[in-house]
Amino acid sequence: MTQQASKTALAREAQREVIPLDDGMVAYGPAQPGGYWRLRWVELGRRHDTTARSRAEALAKAAELSERLNIGIPTSKLRAKGLTLVEHYLDPRRRPSRGTGWSQRHREEQAAYCRRFVLPVIADVGTRDLRPFHFQRMLDGALTLAVADHLRRCLSAMVAAGLEEGLLLARQDVLRGVHWYVPRSEGEDDLERGVHVDEADIPTAQAVHALARAAAQRTQVWWRELEILLVAYSGMRWGEHAALTADRLDPLRRRIVIDRQVVETRHHLALSAPKNRRRRVTMYPARTPLRIDLSSLIRRRLRELPPDGLVFPAPRGAWARRSNYRRNVFDPAATAAAWPRRPDGRSVWTFHSLRHVFATWALSQPGARIEDVSRLMGHSSVRITQDIYVSPDGDLFKRFFELTK
Repeated sequence: MTQQASKTALAREAQREVIPLDDGMVAYGPAQPGGYWRLRWVELGRRHDTTARSRAEALAKAAELSERLNIGIPTSKLRAKGLTLVEHYLDPRRRPSRGTGWSQRHREEQAAYCRRFVLPVIADVGTRDLRPFHFQRMLDGALTLAVADHLRRCLSAMVAAGLEEGLLLARQDVLRGVHWYVPRSEGEDDLERGVHVDEADIPTAQAVHALARAAAQRTQVWWRELEILLVAYSGMRWGEHAALTADRLDPLRRRIVIDRQVVETRHHLALSAPKNRRRRVTMYPARTPLRIDLSSLIRRRLRELPPDGLVFPAPRGAWARRSNYRRNVFDPAATAAAWPRRPDGRSVWTFHSLRHVFATWALSQPGARIEDVSRLMGHSSVRITQDIYVSPDGDLFKRFFELTK
């Protein structure tokens, strides 16, 4: 290496972001633009390291590693694959935490379920990367209720075994929360229904803008205004907005790719597939109804971020937690914006109410089709959109009476 190249490398190293963390861990930022983050720690006298694609992922990994170090589980098990989890579950030497050992017939049945439903989905997936949608895919393979019941018990027991052995993290207990649905034949009507939202349950444009201004003023963070306005005029859910990174925004076409969400348990946050396990693309207007230049605000925010940077992070740069956001940002802003409250003191409108703002605004646009709005919202069917935002059939006679006077 030449002297000049050596100086350049040292200069880059000096500019790297360094974050000291709990349990002696240290996170190092990329040595060059577009590079990987690196985590380093010492365990049993040996130095270990791992990489992450972004700052948020590095901090999330650090939390998982710290959890394992604190309870004495080797972090090396983080590298195990789904195949290892299945092998541990079926291991004859493993004693179930409850009840007696397995009979030969039960063991053969569990092995058959694993071969048919489990291994094709998760054999090569890292255990730390397992998400509910993996388990839902396995359960969706069952064609009858009887098979689904047996398979669901198998999966639940496998999760328990993985948690006990340290192959899974405590937050992954949510993997048990999957349900089987009757398979529908092609062309069968979607029976899912939505709950109608009254006009009083949807904030006005003036109320949305007042909330956005108050959020920015109270936190002294300018992009809090953008956060409220973008959610209100794009239809993102909480977890989808929390997971949004700069590379998912297309400012030229005013599009947002929704392909993941942040899910939270009592102690942990993690990425998973969006609701209904469907990737979608939604859009936002160039200007809000009160003429705020939303496109300019988004371009300003993107200039501040790397491609994988979180658009709306928590104060320390990681994924935002709903309860902290509500306590520190949303509730104080709602009070400052004079949002209406119920008799028990709770706000009439919530963060999710902003999603209704987008739906009703989109449906009111000239030439808007409910099918298009349903796709932008990420509803599982047009019927859901109709049930939620179109007047219920109970008002049919009243509407017809008024029209035919």
